[in-house]
Amino acid sequence: MERIDKIFEKVHTSYFAFIGLAIFIIGLIPAILVEPNFSLLVTHVSYLGTPSNDLYIFFNIFWFITGVFMIIFLLGFTRYLQEKGLDVKNTWIVFIFSVLSAAGICGMAIFNSEQAYNTHFVFELMFFFMGILYLFSYAYIEWKSSEFSMIQTVFNIIVAVFFIIYLIILVVNRVQSDILPEAQSLTEWLFLFANLIWFLENGIYVLKK
Repeated sequence: MERIDKIFEKVHTSYFAFIGLAIFIIGLIPAILVEPNFSLLVTHVSYLGTPSNDLYIFFNIFWFITGVFMIIFLLGFTRYLQEKGLDVKNTWIVFIFSVLSAAGICGMAIFNSEQAYNTHFVFELMFFFMGILYLFSYAYIEWKSSEFSMIQTVFNIIVAVFFIIYLIILVVNRVQSDILPEAQSLTEWLFLFANLIWFLENGIYVLKK
């Protein structure tokens, strides 16, 4: 643990969240600009990482790097929670959930939905389900600690709700594909940015504290 702590003594934990988010935006914007007929109601995030997009390799590389930076931030965030007196065992369990979710991002970046649809979908589900688990878990362990406000606790649940809404629509469209096609794309973008905001907010929180 001493080696891990030394890393975050040299580079503040929050910076990994900020850099990761910046990297994702840098990869996202050019990919959106070259995507034919881009629309939040039609274009899924994964479409930007397929060969139909001229910058798909560029986007996937930046998407993968984002996942790596998120994992490093989550490690530092776990150490931060432990320093605040939260149960060590519980924080490591939640860390595993969150890392699996971030690893799902890396997997989706490696296996795009056009050339390796089934593998991409497995990593997609891992990202979603582990995301819901770690958000509710963080809400629970923070709620039990006097170090965190109720607003901070509820924030985790709000972000998790965006994940759940998307998953519900995803399942509905799997059963009947023509029911909510536009809603699926829109809610995917909403939960994505909700998740990015979660990292931004927690990065700021750790920096301030």
